Amino acid sequence: MKGLDSTVDKVLLAVGILLLLVFLWTMPVVPEQGNARYANQVSAEPNPSSTSSWSYLKPSKGLSPHDVVQIQLKALQQNDGSDSGIITVFNFSSPISKISMGPIEHFRLMVRDPVYKPMLNFKSYKKGNMVVNDKTAYQLVVLTTPQNEQATYLFMLARQTRGYYKGCWMTVGVVRLQTERPVYGA
Repeated sequence: MKGLDSTVDKVLLAVGILLLLVFLWTMPVVPEQGNARYANQVSAEPNPSSTSSWSYLKPSKGLSPHDVVQIQLKALQQNDGSDSGIITVFNFSSPISKISMGPIEHFRLMVRDPVYKPMLNFKSYKKGNMVVNDKTAYQLVVLTTPQNEQATYLFMLARQTRGYYKGCWMTVGVVRLQTERPVYGA
């Protein structure tokens, strides 16, 4: 009986791995333009209304790692009530990142966590020198919030090697870095 259980376990493991590979190969489903979200912004400006189309932006082989970070920063800086900036950042997240982050609704909540909240509608930013090789890129960014507080983030990008986005630069992670170091032995 143990031999049969072991065989069944191996078959189930093989099927599971096969299904995971098929899932990764076909991920992500590209949003159709008909499903894009628009946001109408009304202000006291002479041009009273504008339409945001951040959620239309998606990875392209023609975009450099610099372009990808720039697009995401501008989208987050100009995020609106329909979260078109957050949707754009989600669009530029790598397929592997999307698996760990979950659906867009979860990502929207994650961005509002205190660790990432300074990224929403920040006032200004400064970028460090980008470190780029054939497969990866790293960009340090210091954001200034409307309250004049600073937050430092590291954007990590990778050139995709397969699937629909093969050859495109996409974000694999963004980490907040602490600017204050603890003092030991004081």
